[in-house]
Amino acid sequence: MVLSEFESIKDWLISNDYTDLEKPILYIHIFAGFVTLCCAYAILVLKKGDKRHKKIGIYFVGGMCTIFATSILLAFIGEEMFELMSMFGFFLAFSSFSFYFAIAGYRQAKIKTGARNTIDKALAVLMLMTGLSLLAISIPAQGTLANASFAYGSVCLFVAAYDFNRFRKIEKPNFYDRINHHMMLMLSGTIVSTTALTTNLPLFSLNWMNWWIPPIIIAPFMLYFSRKLAKKNFNITAEAKNGTG
Repeated sequence: MVLSEFESIKDWLISNDYTDLEKPILYIHIFAGFVTLCCAYAILVLKKGDKRHKKIGIYFVGGMCTIFATSILLAFIGEEMFELMSMFGFFLAFSSFSFYFAIAGYRQAKIKTGARNTIDKALAVLMLMTGLSLLAISIPAQGTLANASFAYGSVCLFVAAYDFNRFRKIEKPNFYDRINHHMMLMLSGTIVSTTALTTNLPLFSLNWMNWWIPPIIIAPFMLYFSRKLAKKNFNITAEAKNGTG
């Protein structure tokens, strides 16, 4: 089953006959996705930085890791294990996308130096490979699926380039810059997780809406929280300058 045979993930899911080995893995994958989404939207309404936020954030990251692990298993089980352009290949690339955002976002919150270690560089390489894979997958795909693969693949390459440039910097990021980066990564992971839900059900009758409604809805939250943190950063920086002036 290659991507060119399907217009949407729903078509592929309906047509696919799962083996006894694949079914339990798929159920775990779906359950982890449900937990991840619940955690993601709970964090949006909770007070940022408190104990509940941190605890639910750990569940969110754990869910993303489970999704990634089960995607690897699904991608390498059965006849399609070596077929790059299969829907399982797309599944794996998209899960790698969300896995990066969860782990990189978590490390930005935990590591005060800005997370530039070997693990972070490996994550950037994963993002680079994921972007190239999605761009390759977009070639045989059709319709909205092709456009989405190209768009998300391009985003992966942009994020990887941003990381490689960030690794070259020596100065330590301040608290608000680091938390802003953490917030952007986690909300990006929320967009990817929500998109996985809307494309698998799907929630909207028009296929393109299942791909683009999640970023359209969540992007304003990213802008709001980013501006709020930038304002705090500006005020504190101004106060520090006035205090030393």
